[in-house]
Amino acid sequence: MKRLRTLLTGCFPIFLTVIASGPVLAAMDFQVRILAVGEGNVVPPGEPFPIRYVVTANSYSSHYYYVDGVLRKTRSNSSTGSQAGEFSVTYPGGFSDGDRKTIAICLQHDGDLVCDEISIRAGQVLQLDQAVEVHTVGINNHVPAGQPFDISYDVLKPGSSSHYYYVDGSLAATQSKGSNDGGEFSITYPWGLAVGESTHVRICVDTAAEQACGEKLITGGPAPAGADAPAAFDADVMNDHFVTYGSCNPVCGYYENIYYGDSSVSWLPIVGPDSEPNGLRIDVYYPTQDGRVHSGSETNTLVIYAHSANHTKETMLGPKKGTLASYLDIEGGGAGGVTVAALDFRHPAKDIDENGYPVSKDDMSHAIQFFRYYADVFKINPDDIFITGSSLGAGAGIHAAVKEIANPDDPSPVRRVSSRVRGAFLATGQSSFSPQWFRRNFLEEEVWPYYQPDFYDDEERSIYGHAVADVDENSPILELGYEADFIDHKVTASEKSNKEVDLTHLPNYGLTILNQYKLHGIDDRIMVRESYGGSFGGDSTRFIMRNRISGD
Repeated sequence: MKRLRTLLTGCFPIFLTVIASGPVLAAMDFQVRILAVGEGNVVPPGEPFPIRYVVTANSYSSHYYYVDGVLRKTRSNSSTGSQAGEFSVTYPGGFSDGDRKTIAICLQHDGDLVCDEISIRAGQVLQLDQAVEVHTVGINNHVPAGQPFDISYDVLKPGSSSHYYYVDGSLAATQSKGSNDGGEFSITYPWGLAVGESTHVRICVDTAAEQACGEKLITGGPAPAGADAPAAFDADVMNDHFVTYGSCNPVCGYYENIYYGDSSVSWLPIVGPDSEPNGLRIDVYYPTQDGRVHSGSETNTLVIYAHSANHTKETMLGPKKGTLASYLDIEGGGAGGVTVAALDFRHPAKDIDENGYPVSKDDMSHAIQFFRYYADVFKINPDDIFITGSSLGAGAGIHAAVKEIANPDDPSPVRRVSSRVRGAFLATGQSSFSPQWFRRNFLEEEVWPYYQPDFYDDEERSIYGHAVADVDENSPILELGYEADFIDHKVTASEKSNKEVDLTHLPNYGLTILNQYKLHGIDDRIMVRESYGGSFGGDSTRFIMRNRISGD
């Protein structure tokens, strides 16, 4: 790789290695990784704040700290030590309200300065007053019949409120928790449920204004079979889908229209480039000269690209072909590099049945299961799967990234395997499709009737998808970017009517996921950026390179 960009500093230039137009590290085995600061990298004005960062390998280098490209501080190796680990530095004076500065932290390694940087703003952000999120119970909210079962739930913020447990609308129990930090809690449902019997559980805590609650509908007996299971698949079937691509730009061939789900499922795009029906299909690209799967035994990282609204998987050979080329060029291409899959999927909230309910919230999770089960055929590492995407693809991607839908008793072997991924780089994605949850937390009450009026209220946050409740200690590495700044107040009627705020791509969606990562002690796995205007292809490539486990 070549040194392509120079930042001028007060003492000497910093060389950052870049692929395409996005910065990556000069050596992936040696990294500096700045962790999230404040609330989505927004800090209180005029106050000192700490910056935590990780050095991934032993180093005898000094640590260099830059503010807007100017060297401001150096800490010698004698003070930092040479061991890999987490470090912290304090920005002493704070920023003025509204100021934004870029902080870079660098160490020398093999003749290069290896750096990471972060943009930090001083200001305020709108956060949830309080929240209770009930996790999935059992297998997809189905529990063994006739047995007690545990219900795990999160309370976002510290408080001294008792916890109230309602069963089918009636208060069944109250527990005094004393003063406690926000965190994960558990309660046992002692009576058990008969096969087919359902109960509605609501868990609440007091707030200054009203109770904050989370809910789940739980059913006794085995979970139903997963939807849209695919037919059997092998290398011969895969070869039947190979097509050549005459221009060889960016590939000379690829595997087209492989079904990751039931081949009889089809739908017309809500809005799209043509009226041809879509299906549960993927296109698969390999970093080989002819585009075919490599012949050796090496396994590749898999990147699943999820298109935005009004687009299809063919975007990979159109507007996103530069991104495709960037992914395929990781590690110089070839075996041990990156395989790319682009999929068509249904809108989790707008592709609905005759009763107005979504026909599928899990298309992307099903694609992950398909690749995991057939990892040997595709020659990928099943534990090294990433999702990238923007807008609609990012919203569906956030939900798939933090959700586990495996059912060990499913009749389809594909539906028995995990739907977990290693990481996801997503731009402007929604962390919840629940209208009621969004209205209460981000809109002034006068706006509520005008937000998604054709949707079900979804008070249980179960109809359309609610990724916030699915975050746990096993959640993947996430980087979420949003074009606008976080809002610091609830959206008013005037702001909505004048389209001053983009409600679909509201950056505060990312903060709700960040808060859950913090609650579960895994905030070193997430970065949420406001005012994101970088190169999606370059930045997502950097993210994959930094976090993949396949290859060298």
